[in-house]
Amino acid sequence: MRKTINLFLVFYVLGTLLSLDLFGQAKLPQSPIKTIYVIPSSHYDFGFVEPPSAIRERAARHIDEVIRVAESDKDFRWTIESVWQVNEWLKRQKKPQSVLPSDKEKIARLINLIKSGQIVLSTAWGSMHTDYLGAEELNRLNYDFVNLQRQYGITSEVAYMNDVPGHPMPIASMLASGGTKYLVTGANTFINNATDLAPGKVPFYWEAPDGNKVLLCISQGNRGAYVEAFTQYYLDPYSVDPYTDRKPFDMFNPEMAGKKSDIEMMEIGVTDLLNNYNKAGYKYDAVMAMYAHDFFEPENVLNLERAVKMWNSKHDEVKLKIANSPEFFKHIEGKYASQIPTYRGEWSGLWSEAKTSSPRISATGRYTHDHIAAAETLWSAIGMIRRLPVPVGNFNEVYDSMFTFDEHSGAGNTGWPQLNSSEPLRQQNREYVDITSRAKNETDELLKTGIGILADPSRFEDRRPDVNASTSPVLIYNGVSWQRTDVVKISAPASDRKIVAVRDAAGVNVPFDVDESGDAIFVAKNIPAMGYATYDVTTAAGKGANTLQTMFGAATAENRQFAVSMNTDGTIRSIRDKTVNRELVNPNGERQFNDLLRVEGPDASKVSYPVKPRIQIRKGIQMTEITVQRDRSSFPLTRIAIYDGVDHVELRNELDPTKMPFPGGNNNWHDSYYFAFPFNVSKDGLKVMRGGQRYFDRLPDDYLPGARKDSVSTQHLIGLTDGRSSALLAHRQSFHWVYSGFISTKVRPKDAPAEFPAMYTGKFPLPEATLYSRAVRQGNQADTHDLSIINVPSVEPGRTDSMVFEYAIAGAGIFDPVRAWRMGSEFNLPLRAQYVGVAPVARTRAFFSVDQPNVDIVTVKALNESAFRGEVTSAPLSPKVTKVFIVRLQEFAGRAANVKVTLPAKVIGASLMNITESVELKKISEIAPLTVSLRPYECATVRVEIE
Repeated sequence: MRKTINLFLVFYVLGTLLSLDLFGQAKLPQSPIKTIYVIPSSHYDFGFVEPPSAIRERAARHIDEVIRVAESDKDFRWTIESVWQVNEWLKRQKKPQSVLPSDKEKIARLINLIKSGQIVLSTAWGSMHTDYLGAEELNRLNYDFVNLQRQYGITSEVAYMNDVPGHPMPIASMLASGGTKYLVTGANTFINNATDLAPGKVPFYWEAPDGNKVLLCISQGNRGAYVEAFTQYYLDPYSVDPYTDRKPFDMFNPEMAGKKSDIEMMEIGVTDLLNNYNKAGYKYDAVMAMYAHDFFEPENVLNLERAVKMWNSKHDEVKLKIANSPEFFKHIEGKYASQIPTYRGEWSGLWSEAKTSSPRISATGRYTHDHIAAAETLWSAIGMIRRLPVPVGNFNEVYDSMFTFDEHSGAGNTGWPQLNSSEPLRQQNREYVDITSRAKNETDELLKTGIGILADPSRFEDRRPDVNASTSPVLIYNGVSWQRTDVVKISAPASDRKIVAVRDAAGVNVPFDVDESGDAIFVAKNIPAMGYATYDVTTAAGKGANTLQTMFGAATAENRQFAVSMNTDGTIRSIRDKTVNRELVNPNGERQFNDLLRVEGPDASKVSYPVKPRIQIRKGIQMTEITVQRDRSSFPLTRIAIYDGVDHVELRNELDPTKMPFPGGNNNWHDSYYFAFPFNVSKDGLKVMRGGQRYFDRLPDDYLPGARKDSVSTQHLIGLTDGRSSALLAHRQSFHWVYSGFISTKVRPKDAPAEFPAMYTGKFPLPEATLYSRAVRQGNQADTHDLSIINVPSVEPGRTDSMVFEYAIAGAGIFDPVRAWRMGSEFNLPLRAQYVGVAPVARTRAFFSVDQPNVDIVTVKALNESAFRGEVTSAPLSPKVTKVFIVRLQEFAGRAANVKVTLPAKVIGASLMNITESVELKKISEIAPLTVSLRPYECATVRVEIE
């Protein structure tokens, strides 16, 4: 009997164990999902753990490892997240005995893996701060992929942009118009939400206002999102986290660490996945889970394969499939094409605000965004009229520098606590200063050289010497595609000379003022579109006398259009537009106009002013200026200027970071500083007009459902309108704004209980028409991996100049996108005055222009295929002359246009191309003059061949 009982127990135990092994450990939730596509990749940040130079080297080594593992395992799948990684790898593929970087055998190994589909290459240069990108920079985000495509014959339909929790709508248009069908984003929501459309409505067609769209799959989560299959759903129970060397399950479930089997860990994760999608109302039979981490090793895929095999042997109800993302997208399109929804909306994610931690180098980047496109257009004109080769290499070099800085880790900063080591952190900040400075210097040199060439006599011209040595010709160059009138500032040609007269191209004397530095300031009228006017400046010996006379006792500065008055504390009490008798400032806003707000962590704080501000009003011949000096403070200077014949008020603020209080004391690493701009626009029906790279978004109407709404980043101008009256605020250095109600503005009593941060409690409709311009997020300490906490005197080493923030302010009735677009563009691309040796034969000349006010020429450039030729020439004495150019047109007001484009050379052929210049869409028949039809909001890429 005892023997029988023992045998029964043995069989019972064995049966139980076998049943657990054969049928799995847990019952999964009911779900329409039958397949989880697991998509392996690795995420790379510039400057997150190492400086950009070291990350480039690390990425190149990483590609070698991807090749090795892929060649050893036919089931291996991988996505290379960014084109820059392949660029860096290719730079290093040089045989020791060769002078050319052409290890063709090794390169062919990678190319063959991409062509086979084992490896997918994202079409995007990198994971960018997309709402910070310059307009033309955004247009070129896929250019490097097209160069690889042209050279090696590879293809790709998908772009990856990970970590950044959202993007502006022009991204969808740019990708689609370049041939990219799919977009994958791992939206890191550790700060705030990305969109409510994930996970229930993904993938969905994300459509831009011009009608272009991509099929978008969003993963979002506060662990990073792109790590979801690994750190949230535990589909690989064997590999370890690259930062902690621990299994993710043990990290996030410490109470169960070491107590669960491999299959049980996976079941807990898959149950979580199914519950998340079920709760969101997901209806398809497959989902995509991103299997990645920062600097993830491709060899980890072998562990994933082992786990997937184990899972699929135990679970029939939901299968795991290792794949690349296009396979998932094609499955969804093939089975559910008619059910896939389309959404149009803005969801920038706003991580670009990180760049406000280094406002001087971010301002340098913004300067380069606008001026490099102007320089390229200038050199294209030179190429057409002088037959000089366009220096495409310089432009590509500048854009590569800007891509590096504009990647989503690009900023001088104090690092991630306990992640960065001290010296790599310092080196990272040095490199970002160097990258942006070199890009700006190269851009300025291209502009300077190009303007000089415009005046250089050709061998066919006979110019007589100027008999008056005291008069020098000045070329005033206008980089926008419409005629304009604007302010010019120019120094005397020598330090011992003073300017005594300025005459325009017709020889008419121009009224001008002289400031305390001896510089002449005047308004230049009707400067031709993307062209120049020649002025004459006459000088005499001596130092120029300041023409701005102090108005003692005056409380208001005014001219024919504006009256500006001040409060005694140095804030602005009133800006009145006299032409329409309208007040632009709301004197009853939560802060005074141009007040500096300090926020410690989430809480409003105080700015100290040791000395009472000194306000001075000075009036000149054609300008009036107000200065506010705040001695010994972190906000030492404000200048406000109004000019006769200019329809806006200009404002310049300077901050001195060396006078800012040491951040901290409120359980915070950083203090943030904002300028307050309360406008006299009704809160009823209030809308924010976000000036982006291509048009104005109308917020909150244009947000995707659930998008982050607490702040916004803009390109050149932000507006507020209630449908009847509007306020326009153009900006140069700053770019990030917080709305009223989403920021703490009043200092709480000392013992008051903590409040939930305003960024999470604010809401639309906004309580008032006040914008807060983020100047700087100041941090002076870093918690480093090797030394613990260290003081950081500056995250912009070597930049000792003041932090400068310039704005232009105007009022309007109904919001006019043409006026707003032009005002922002002009303010960010000032007229450029340069002395030349001799005046050009043509005293004025426009090179490129359009006849429709709602169309902008973004840039004119050499055709992309001429940028990388890669062959040693057999004719070294004959430079290649550029005859094929690209004209980039942008319709920005939402009105279809039939636009005539004027060029400085005869056009013999033209075609409409896709945005990457790689596919001809159609021939353009009307070429004399060149005439192009544009849809609302369309960005058109026009290929022209000149005679």
